[in-house]
Amino acid sequence: MYQIESASSRIKRELRRTSSPERVRIAEEVQALADDPRPPGVVQLEQDVYRLRVGDYRVIYKVLEEERIILIGRLVRRSEGTYRDLRRLFE
Repeated sequence: MYQIESASSRIKRELRRTSSPERVRIAEEVQALADDPRPPGVVQLEQDVYRLRVGDYRVIYKVLEEERIILIGRLVRRSEGTYRDLRRLFE
């Protein structure tokens, strides 16, 4: 089982901005990553960096295998800027 952590406080802020039903759905999908960090439908963006689609939102996260941690780097509504600066998310 993996531990889920946020790369910044920005993730919690973004989650609070979503509507209640979306917030619950996103939280459930992210929690499910603890058991399976690479479920069907997840897209690998870079080495150990993945994208989870939850409705109109995208969860960008990194899997740290040795530490058994899933680091959430971004929670964002899909737009043209969603995938910019992926490397900087986890610095």
